[in-house]
Amino acid sequence: MGNMLKENLLSTQVYESIKRDIISLKYAPGTPLKERELAQSIGVSRTPVREALQRLSQECWVVPGDGKKILVSNISTEDINEVCQIRTIIEMAAMQWAVMQGDGRVLAGLLDNILNNMRKTDDQYTFTGLDLDFHTLVIENMHNSRILRFWDTIREEAQRIALMALQSKDRFAEVIIEHEMLVDYLWNKDSTKVFDALRVHIENSYKSFSNRINTLSTPDDL
Repeated sequence: MGNMLKENLLSTQVYESIKRDIISLKYAPGTPLKERELAQSIGVSRTPVREALQRLSQECWVVPGDGKKILVSNISTEDINEVCQIRTIIEMAAMQWAVMQGDGRVLAGLLDNILNNMRKTDDQYTFTGLDLDFHTLVIENMHNSRILRFWDTIREEAQRIALMALQSKDRFAEVIIEHEMLVDYLWNKDSTKVFDALRVHIENSYKSFSNRINTLSTPDDL
C-alpha cells in the first residue's frame, strides 16, 4: 500500500510539472512530447510520465499526433471565443453582485493588494497567475460554490491563452491600467463605469489573443 501511494504521488507530481510547462508555454501548442525525454528532464522513470500523459490526454492538454506522437493541444480561435464568452458571462455577473449586494470597497481593497503584486513582477507566468487571482477573487465574492467550481475548470486554460496575449510587453502596462480602473470604479461604487471597464478589459484581452493567433505563420505554430 505504501509503495502504491508513493507511485500515485509521483505520478501526480509529474502530471503537475508537465501541465505547468504546457500552461507556461515552455511546451508551446503543437509541441511533440516524448516519454523518454520528459523522464530524463524531470528525473523519473517513464512509468509516471506515461501515467501523467494519459491524465493530460483525458483533460485535453495533449492530443495524439501522427504515428505514436503525443502533441500539446492547439489553441484555436474557437477556444478563445468560448473562453472569452464564458469569462464575460461569469465576471459581469460577479461584478454586478459585488456592486449591488456585496461590500464593493472591501473587495476593491483586496483587489488592490493583488494589483500591487502585479506591478512588482515582469515574469509573464507570475503576472498571468496574479491576473487570474484578481478575477477569481471577484468571482469568489459571490459565495456561489457552483459557479466557482465551473470557473476552476477553465482557469488554467484561460491562463495559457493569456500568456499568449502577453508576448508583447505593452500588454503588461495595459492590463495594469485596466485593473486600476476596475479597482477605482468599484471603490467609488460607480456601477456604470465598473461594468464598462470590465467589458473593455475583456474585449481588449480578446483582441490581444486574436492578434497573437493571427501573427503566427502556420497552423503548426499553434
